[in-house]
Amino acid sequence: MTQPLSLKVFLAQYFPAFIVAFFMMCFSASCTVALASNTYFKGIEDRVFKTSMVLLALSVVGFLSHFLMVRGRAWAVWVIVGLFVACLLTVLPSYGYRPHMFVYSTGLLFPLIGLLILNSKRHREMRAYLVAMRKERVKQRGEARAIKARR
Repeated sequence: MTQPLSLKVFLAQYFPAFIVAFFMMCFSASCTVALASNTYFKGIEDRVFKTSMVLLALSVVGFLSHFLMVRGRAWAVWVIVGLFVACLLTVLPSYGYRPHMFVYSTGLLFPLIGLLILNSKRHREMRAYLVAMRKERVKQRGEARAIKARR
């Protein structure tokens, strides 16, 4: 790795792709939970509480996976991809219940846009840069421990 990017250059270059993917995760999770609540779980008692808990769990997993991706963990992207695919596969068969077409179409559109953003060149470059920065931090940490052990 030659010269690390300054924060301003890094954010200007990669922040739009990151934040769009994050918001697509939030929007697709909320559309999926709303659609599943109104179609699959229509007759369940205390539906609001259970729906809120599922949405909270999806939000926490989505946030943690994005946080781990920013910290340079390459495997965290697969958690995000899994969430997008799970949202898509949950929304897709609900067509048989005659859902509201706007919610259904956005429930299909948001995960697809999120997967498209994750596969974009800019997002892949950002992930590669973050992994390289993590490797650099681990290397520097090891060197610092070796110097400290010699004393």
